[in-house]
Amino acid sequence: MTLPIVSLNTARTPASQRPEYWAGALATLCGPVHAEALGGATLDGRIDYASIQRLRLCHIEASGHRIMHAAAPAGGGDAVVKVVFQTCGTSVFEQDAHRFIIRPGDCFVYDVSQPHVITSLAPTKHNVIIMPRSLMAQRGAPAGPLHARQASAREGAGRLAHDFLMSAFTQAPALSPGLETQVAETLLDLAVLPFFAAATAPDAAGRDGLRQRIKALVQEHLGDPELSIERISASLGCTKRYLHMSFADEGMTITRYIWQQRLEKCLAELELGPRPGRSLTDIAFSWGFNSSSHFAHLFKKHYGIAPSAVQRQAGREGLRMLSLAAEP
Repeated sequence: MTLPIVSLNTARTPASQRPEYWAGALATLCGPVHAEALGGATLDGRIDYASIQRLRLCHIEASGHRIMHAAAPAGGGDAVVKVVFQTCGTSVFEQDAHRFIIRPGDCFVYDVSQPHVITSLAPTKHNVIIMPRSLMAQRGAPAGPLHARQASAREGAGRLAHDFLMSAFTQAPALSPGLETQVAETLLDLAVLPFFAAATAPDAAGRDGLRQRIKALVQEHLGDPELSIERISASLGCTKRYLHMSFADEGMTITRYIWQQRLEKCLAELELGPRPGRSLTDIAFSWGFNSSSHFAHLFKKHYGIAPSAVQRQAGREGLRMLSLAAEP
């Protein structure tokens, strides 16, 4: 399966309808906007984009025009963020009473769901990453509303991010399915660096929140033998590196936490004593183990006693309590 590059072009649209067409083309990527040509000129524009996982990688070029975005309706879903690398022309961005001038070699990040106006008096070209806001938050962006930020893509982190974006975009049709996730994760990690290089790890609140989400997901799927760090990463839309960083305060790896929780559930069942139709293997398999010998080995290593011995002791204790209760 290939990842095609899709093209949207005003060339075949009548001049009078091109602003509407352009607004619709942008809407397919990041939500509704209003577009208008400047000075009575014709609006010429083209968008080429590829989708990799939840990311849209775009090359956008257009003649002079203005786009305006009103406030997104409440409950409209995950906010969308654009990381823009300007390669030609100058744009003026206005949002929240702030005004930025974006020139070739600049990179820029902003929350598309918040009201904004972008004016380009002359033709512009830029390369863009469009992503859900939550993905950037999981990679070091501060919690809360995302305020527009500007940085340089001429060198350093910004240059690295732009170069990788262009490589990923041009090679998208040749990517095998197994590489999509790795490419998307690498691009996401690089995309935050120009703007949040000082926050390369989640803050304390972010770590705690993600750690609680990890634990909740583990408890929900504890009986699934396929539960793994890869599955958790995919479910939470977060890189494995950030999962491990957020879980570091627990003093153990996520994998160890999963096995420890499974062993505790098995211990709780074994302490009930032998039950008809519920063998040691049944108990182990019901809590995510897929090998009875592996379960017995881990259990004895962790608790210093074989699981069968725990079950026998619990059975004898249960009989003793029944005997005591039966005495006059």
